[in-house]
Amino acid sequence: MPSAIPVPSVPDRLTRLPLSRPDLRLLDAIGQCGDLAEAARRAGLRAAAAERRLDRLDQATGLRLTLRDARTARLSTEGARVLVAGRRFFRQVDQAVQTEIYGRGTEALNAPRILDIATAEPLMEDLVEDAADTLGILLSVSHDTPLQVLRQLDGYRVDAAHTWGLDVLSHAVDRTVRTYDVLDDPLWVTLPVGHPLAGRDTVSLADLRDENWVSEAGPRGEVLVSRVYQSAGLTPPARIQVAGASVARGMLRRGDAVGLGSPACPAVFAPSLVRRSLRERPRRAAGLLVDPAVVPGALAQQLAALLTDRCLSRFTERHGDLLRDPWWADWLRGQRGELARRTEDAAHSLRTPPALPAESAQIDVEDLHLLRAVADHGSINRAAAVLSISQSALTRRIHRLELRLGASLLVRSSRGTDLTAPTRQFLDRLASFEAELHAVGLTGQRDTVPPAEPGTTQRRAHRSSRGAVGRPGRAERGAARPAVAGRG
Repeated sequence: MPSAIPVPSVPDRLTRLPLSRPDLRLLDAIGQCGDLAEAARRAGLRAAAAERRLDRLDQATGLRLTLRDARTARLSTEGARVLVAGRRFFRQVDQAVQTEIYGRGTEALNAPRILDIATAEPLMEDLVEDAADTLGILLSVSHDTPLQVLRQLDGYRVDAAHTWGLDVLSHAVDRTVRTYDVLDDPLWVTLPVGHPLAGRDTVSLADLRDENWVSEAGPRGEVLVSRVYQSAGLTPPARIQVAGASVARGMLRRGDAVGLGSPACPAVFAPSLVRRSLRERPRRAAGLLVDPAVVPGALAQQLAALLTDRCLSRFTERHGDLLRDPWWADWLRGQRGELARRTEDAAHSLRTPPALPAESAQIDVEDLHLLRAVADHGSINRAAAVLSISQSALTRRIHRLELRLGASLLVRSSRGTDLTAPTRQFLDRLASFEAELHAVGLTGQRDTVPPAEPGTTQRRAHRSSRGAVGRPGRAERGAARPAVAGRG
């Protein structure tokens, strides 16, 4: 019998994994519609069976995943996090099957049906219908500050984030993400129409240092206006009020302060305001960060291109007065050229269709138990003893899995039966996926379910948008609050 290749893992971790694919489908259905009977129907269960499964999941995880009454159900904060992290785990498993067992490329990944995305700009709401029509993806959008958006992504509450920063965006999160550029985002200054400098085509930051400023805070907590002044070698203004995007726009509209705007953010557009170029040409970077284990590269490229196109179109429509400045006209031409190149790259990447197996051929938790037991104990005989089944029964179960996948998992010879080298490589990658689940708290089991959150109600969030899919559940403040929109 070939000697077993050691597979790094945490002992007994997988045996306590409380979530299966059907469990995730039920949680996903609750997040989409908020109606217990309808969620059960979508998951292929009766309402009573769905409630029993949800109770079991609460006990298995030690978390209260849903907030329910007799007819309604919605995801709790923990439930939304568990759904995202569990979905990521199984997509990583599917991708590892493709790359290790089937030997296909790393982009052999199907697009998720619904993409949970957090954004620091309201622009994303303008794309839900385009994304449904052109990409076939429904966007579940939550809005927050740039810092909180990245925390949602870092905490496995969303699968993607659209935000801006003054440094490399991926450096602000600890998990593995892939970044796609949306816009090289230069800044202008917004002034009241009666301001002494409003008559100039270009103004200097130095001339505005004594003004009342309003500024957002970036993903690392830096104050945007202060960083812009420091980058220009100037002392930041003494009067800066730090506020969220909506408050900042309100202050600008009332003329209470001056502020910075850009093509990527929904800058205030009103007859009482003017936009002027800054001589120092400050910039920030707008980007799309995605979980590469969930979001295929081709989809991320296309979504980033949609965002870029919408930013440039809105800039041309609303801020065409800036194009009198040759610098802005050159910038726009360069961005349009870059967008055309990226759109072509995205179209080219779609020519290779995704190759994931059908749902019936996917590996689930019980299959992983069997394969891990063989790997950990070195042979079919010893694994069968640990699993309390016969050697022939274990061999038959793995054989049925081979038939489902259409791939060989076992090496059969006169010396015995063992796992193939690709299967062991797959299990080697599985160990890191398990460790990640452990890190986000999905494999630790507690003795009791925590009490219901005080003041909890069963109100469901409603977001009216043409083509809305169901009535999405809404997690508590600070978690991803789904606002699923698109065409079903």
